Amino acid sequence: MFTRVAVASALVSAARVRAEGEALVTELAEEVLAWESWKVLPSPWETVFNRPSNRDVGSVTEHPIWDKYDLEVFPDSLETTREQDGFPPNIAMGRVLIKDSKKPTQPPPSYRMTGVGGEEVRHLNGMVNPSGHTTCWGWEKVRYGAMTTWLNYWASRNSDKIVVFHAAGTMLYAGCDENTIMYKYNEIVSNSVGSPTVVLAAEVSPPQDEMSWRYDISSDAVAARTAFLASVAGADLTTYADCNATVGYCDSPPKYRYASSAFIMGPAGDVAEMLSEMPYWSNSENRLVNEYFLSNTDKVALDYSGILVLSLNNMKLDANIPVTVVDNAGAKSFSNKATGTSVCFVHGAGNSHDALKVLAQQLTA
Repeated sequence: MFTRVAVASALVSAARVRAEGEALVTELAEEVLAWESWKVLPSPWETVFNRPSNRDVGSVTEHPIWDKYDLEVFPDSLETTREQDGFPPNIAMGRVLIKDSKKPTQPPPSYRMTGVGGEEVRHLNGMVNPSGHTTCWGWEKVRYGAMTTWLNYWASRNSDKIVVFHAAGTMLYAGCDENTIMYKYNEIVSNSVGSPTVVLAAEVSPPQDEMSWRYDISSDAVAARTAFLASVAGADLTTYADCNATVGYCDSPPKYRYASSAFIMGPAGDVAEMLSEMPYWSNSENRLVNEYFLSNTDKVALDYSGILVLSLNNMKLDANIPVTVVDNAGAKSFSNKATGTSVCFVHGAGNSHDALKVLAQQLTA
């Protein structure tokens, strides 16, 4: 009897305990691998096209959204001890998905190369309404509505509640527990100019070519990057750039310096303030956060070194890719080659999504 008890105890002690966040690693990796099932975003507006009675639907933006495209912020549970005890996480994390199908709500990763991201509808009278770009814009507005509901929920409880909001279908996570994510956030903030509270991902290519000029003439943006890279934490990712003009503009020489809305972290109230112009904004969400950063370099910090999040678009994607997957007895994590330390999130849009899928496969192997 005592022998059986001893053997059972030994088996229990030998079993590997699932690490904090391990389920989310698989969840986001599978989301990246499943992206091909959604080629372009469909028109979200409730309209009937190309019927004799519907030759002219007016502005599609005045129509309601189809119920089947009801969106929701899905939480990224790290399954912390606090969450398992029935309490909310210290860091609320999530991304917007279609409520029923759980599909991503951003244009496909190839959008930055092809410009084809949303459905275009040509009517019987020859009018194109909506255009592909209008469809993408419409999804951003609906996505912002879901995000606002989520942000308001957390802000109403505590405006200083730290939240992480990230892109779906193009983002991987691995190797960081909640304390590590918070530590890296504080590291970025403490090595940045001013008193920033919001941290954004950075990238080597701007959303529009002319944004380069906007960054060049902003002495504050230049000073923010210079000061960060001169800090103890700073490591320049520029050496890993491999620019292709068809994927997006690059400076000459390249600079990993542009804000990206693919990853946003900070107090719920401050994040809501940064995005508050979205209902009236005629451009993209990514352009909005770039403009906000340029006007508020003391409030927003960019992760110039990939300490917390690293963007792969227009970066080296061969053996010299700046991030690798590390397997420590079955526990997977990301290593940033530039810093020689871990990085929690990796974003792969544009020409980097295939490389991101390889990383996803390594995480789930």
